[in-house]
Amino acid sequence: MFAQETIFEQKTTVFSEEKSGGIGMHTSGFQVTFRYGKYLTGFTKRIYEFEIANIKHSKEIRSVNPFESNTRGYVFGKLNSLYVLRPSIGFQKVFIPKQSIRGVSITYIAQVGPSIGIAKPVYLDIIEREPRTGTTAIVKKKYNPEEHDQSDIYGRASFVNGFGDLKLHPGVFAKVGLHFDYANDREAVKSIEVGVQLDAYFSEIPLLAFTTNRAIYPTIYLAMFFGTRETK
Repeated sequence: MFAQETIFEQKTTVFSEEKSGGIGMHTSGFQVTFRYGKYLTGFTKRIYEFEIANIKHSKEIRSVNPFESNTRGYVFGKLNSLYVLRPSIGFQKVFIPKQSIRGVSITYIAQVGPSIGIAKPVYLDIIEREPRTGTTAIVKKKYNPEEHDQSDIYGRASFVNGFGDLKLHPGVFAKVGLHFDYANDREAVKSIEVGVQLDAYFSEIPLLAFTTNRAIYPTIYLAMFFGTRETK
C-alpha cells in the first residue's frame, strides 16, 4: 500500500488572495455571501465580505384563504419584510491545518460591519364589498391591521408591490464562526461554515402586528462556500 501523501510533501504554493461565494440558512431566514480574502501569512487572511439576507419574525405563521383556490399564501399580521445588506471586514485564521490532501482544515473567523436593514411593506389582495349592490372587488393595498381583518384578505399581492415605500434601518453587524475546508485541490475552496451572527439596529423594526418587535436579531447560521485561491 502507498502511504498517504501529506500536505507538506507537495510543492509549496504561496497564495495571495481568495475569492468565494456562499449560500446558507440561518435561524431567521436565508443568506447569500460574496467573500474576498487577502493573505497576510500562510495561515491568516484579511477578509472583505458582502452579504444579502432576509430576517423573519419568529412568530410568523403562513396562512391561506380557506374559501378560495389558487391564491397566494400570506402571513397574517405581517407588516414588513426585512432584507439586510451586510458589508463587513474581518479575519480568518487557520488553527488546525490539513494533514493530507484529502484532509480538512479548520479556521475561525470574526467580522464586523454595518447592517443596512431594508423594510418593505407587505401588500395584500383585499376583498372590498359594495354595501348597496353586494358586489365585491379585489384590490391591492398596503396591509393595515386596524382596517384589514383576516376575512378581508384574499391573498398576498405580487412581490413588486411595496418598493415605493421602502424604509432604511441602519445598524451594526458581527459574526464569529468556524470554517471547514475539505477541497482536495489546494487552489479550490470547498467548505462548510457554521457560526453565530448578530444584527443590531438603532430602532425597533415593525415586522409583525399584535406582538412584540425587536431591534436586535441574534441568529445561528450554516453556509456552504465555493471559490478559488490565486498565487502572486
